[in-house]
Amino acid sequence: MNLRTKITLIILTLILVGTLTIVLGQVYITGNVVEDNFQYSFTKAICDENNYCEDYEVVCSNNEISKLTPTGFGVQFPEQWKDPRNKDDVEIRC
Repeated sequence: MNLRTKITLIILTLILVGTLTIVLGQVYITGNVVEDNFQYSFTKAICDENNYCEDYEVVCSNNEISKLTPTGFGVQFPEQWKDPRNKDDVEIRC
C-alpha cells in the first residue's frame, strides 16, 4: 500500500469517526434535561390566626414545593380583619 492510499484511508477514517460522533452525540442532546429540572418561584402572603401576614418566597421544582423562605416583609392586621382572598388564592400550590 503506497503512502497516498494510507493518507486517504486515515482521512476517510477520521471523517467517518467525526461524523458518527456528531450524529450519535445528537441523539442524547434533548430538551428533556431542561424539562426534568423545571424550576420557578413566586411570593405568597401567609396569614396566621392572629391576622399576622408574612410574605414568603415559594420555589417550585417539578410541581412540588422545594423551598419556602420568608422574605422579611410582614404586616399585622386588626383583629376584625378578614382575608379578602378566596380559599384557592390562599393555598400554596406549584
